[in-house]
Amino acid sequence: MRIEENRKFARWNISRPVRFSLAGKDNEEEKMAMLKDISFAGARMSLFESLRLNDKLDMFLEIPDEEHAIHCEGKVVWQKSLEDMSSPPFACGLSFTRIKDQDKEKMFKYMSQNATDEVKKKWWEGVK
Repeated sequence: MRIEENRKFARWNISRPVRFSLAGKDNEEEKMAMLKDISFAGARMSLFESLRLNDKLDMFLEIPDEEHAIHCEGKVVWQKSLEDMSSPPFACGLSFTRIKDQDKEKMFKYMSQNATDEVKKKWWEGVK
């Protein structure tokens, strides 16, 4: 059985730290995770603690050569435990619920400069 791809935007592989906290919780301690891939609609990250489905996150992604971090909000849409002992034990998928257009531009600029072959491949994927 083949699973159909439902993503609207191409995802780019990335390995960047991200700071996050649970949205709406006063005095919530910031935590760290590692982004594994990202698109304009969402991201996948690995982390050391379990999150719950529909948890809302307040996130900050540091991009090199940018003065301000990309700030976005996301919702956990899936999570799974990983068996690979060399990485954090959990992975989760996020759907962005709020991200500014200027931050999307920062993401695209970073990805086009640092993953040019991957961006070109995904941009032209399916075009004959």
